[in-house]
Amino acid sequence: MESERMELAVQSIMAENLYHIDDKSQNRSVALMSGLIQNHSDKGWVWIKGVIGKGPMKGQTHYWLESDGWAVESADLPGTVLTEPHAILVMDAGMYRKEMKLKAVTTRKPKQVTQWLLKQKKKRSSAMQGNQAPAQPATPVAQPAASKVPEVKPAPAVEAKKAPVEKVVPPTAAPESKATEETDLDAVARELASMDASDKGAYKDRLMEVMATLKKEGVTQTRIATIFLKEKVPTRSGRGLWSPRMVGDVFKQIDV
Repeated sequence: MESERMELAVQSIMAENLYHIDDKSQNRSVALMSGLIQNHSDKGWVWIKGVIGKGPMKGQTHYWLESDGWAVESADLPGTVLTEPHAILVMDAGMYRKEMKLKAVTTRKPKQVTQWLLKQKKKRSSAMQGNQAPAQPATPVAQPAASKVPEVKPAPAVEAKKAPVEKVVPPTAAPESKATEETDLDAVARELASMDASDKGAYKDRLMEVMATLKKEGVTQTRIATIFLKEKVPTRSGRGLWSPRMVGDVFKQIDV
């Protein structure tokens, strides 16, 4: 995520208001798996569909990822072990299933996930041709990876030999040396979000001034998009949501 090769996963985790809460775990987990597939880092990973056995979501379908004895949870659903929004929980898989009383129903390996995604895409295409709205929100489809790209092995969140621990990791955590930069970015984002929306000229001028400074300081496009989404900063047009690609488009218009 820090190297901006998991853009789809970051957008899915940040844009929780784009879909109903029942679809959150499916969209987020499949976006994470898609990013792993695209980056040739999917070996050993599985995407699991199960049923929650406790709390207000008891009996509901739930999705998560597992790899090498570890579970990866990305949905902050009521009554679950992860309650902090926009974060990812890495936990011993056995403890995770026991804590949520999860019962696995279907386990899919990366190749099976790709096949499932293609099938969903065909269903949506057929529904659109028949003038019917798709029953489920758009699910990201893993695209074929470009040729001659070296395999990137995923760095384990925690060494398997160590005692099981819980670790909550923000999706785009910055190195400690950038703590001041992150604080400044938060403050600037809040300033932009609080500006008078009716004065579009003044807002765009201030936005471009901020973007020029951030580009000069080398702040990543993913970090900017993440903070802008969190603080609900309006886009230049006032439509849509911030994404790393949108930040990149603004950067192209700036000479630093």
